[in-house]
Amino acid sequence: MDTLVRIFRSRKMALSDPPDRSPALPHMDSPIAPTVVYARLSWLQLLPAEIIYEILTFLPPLSLSSLCRTSKLLRAHALTDSLWSRFVRENVPHQPDLEYYPATSWRNLYISLHPYWFLTRKKVWFSDKAHSGSTMTGNVAIVRYDPQRACIEGLRLVAKHGAHSFESWEWKPEVIIHTFNPVVDLFADDPLVKIDMGCYSEHNSAKEEVLMNTGYSRGVRSMISLCHGMPPDVQADAMALWPPRIVPAAERVRNESRHLFRGEGHRPSSLADASENTFRVRKWVEFGGMGIPLGVHIGEDVLTFSTVPEEYYTATKERPWQGLWVGDYAGHGCEFLLLIQRAVDPTSNPQSSFESPLRHHYEDPDRKMPLPVPEGEDGTCAGRLEAIKLTGDPNVPRGEFTWVAEDIGPAGLLRIASERLFHGARVVKSLGHSAARGFRNGMSF
Repeated sequence: MDTLVRIFRSRKMALSDPPDRSPALPHMDSPIAPTVVYARLSWLQLLPAEIIYEILTFLPPLSLSSLCRTSKLLRAHALTDSLWSRFVRENVPHQPDLEYYPATSWRNLYISLHPYWFLTRKKVWFSDKAHSGSTMTGNVAIVRYDPQRACIEGLRLVAKHGAHSFESWEWKPEVIIHTFNPVVDLFADDPLVKIDMGCYSEHNSAKEEVLMNTGYSRGVRSMISLCHGMPPDVQADAMALWPPRIVPAAERVRNESRHLFRGEGHRPSSLADASENTFRVRKWVEFGGMGIPLGVHIGEDVLTFSTVPEEYYTATKERPWQGLWVGDYAGHGCEFLLLIQRAVDPTSNPQSSFESPLRHHYEDPDRKMPLPVPEGEDGTCAGRLEAIKLTGDPNVPRGEFTWVAEDIGPAGLLRIASERLFHGARVVKSLGHSAARGFRNGMSF
């Protein structure tokens, strides 16, 4: 028995942590000390430090935070700053030289802007209403992390025509071609979203709205709130959902409410239930004097934001036309479009593309990957090309088709352009979408 105790003790001394990392360990001179230690420590705690670290790299932030409450040893491992550095960098992949300053550590930086890091990771967002409240036009916002001010901000994507000219089209001289050289920029004077460090405290719940520091000098106030997605099996055609069904999305939420989404049913019950593909912004004008608000809300409205899965706007060799585009809509100005390339569906009817929102493309509950695009016999890209408005106008609003080319491959080819303006371009069959003001009397041409 003495021999077994000595072997057990030597094994424990080889595996145990340094005294400063395990202050609660009993004195090793006691013959029963090894038995007590093994009764109190899990096998995870007995592993070498580098193995524990490797295991913790697989944990998400919430699990790592929960681990801090289990023991002093695992808390020390969970507080390793390089683990939290990874969480921040995963959410801002396009800023490789990022530092945690002005926060005191990577963990402090991550926690101070939690749970809104998904805004920078998803990057591109579009809303059902414009900043002015118009339900026809909408917004496209780019959300990024600003290291100088240590905040997450979402800026409107804007475009203007730039220099342009008018030329007669050689193919049809009665048609005048407007050249288009858009200038695209971010409007930084009035951010749609601005989340400062520490705006979400541990006392907040996922159901609460958080005040943002946007437009306060002009009396415009705004709050951000999280959403929970609606399961596909409870979505009905009569529901007002955002984004619309013709826009591919991982999740959809309601975007109409008589009480402006004040009910708790529109918000997640916990952070684990919160959607990372949608959020809402409540805006209003508040009057006051000497910096003291009177609490009177004027013109209150709620904007619902959604994102598009990155694979739908990322161009590839098979889908070179896919992406986010800006179009010239004459008197309506510049509008942003989402172009998606898909395989041709033999059951679809091109003439009914605008009347029936192509539900066969979006009934898949996952709604993640676009259909594969075949290659034409001559080596060119084939398939269907859809242009969906992310921002709209009083005639054809956001979230609607603006034009569709049923097949851009050999089956849809009309001719190869020989005129100077479009020399060498492939001209294919397509349908455009037009409507009267207020989106009435819609028709294809």
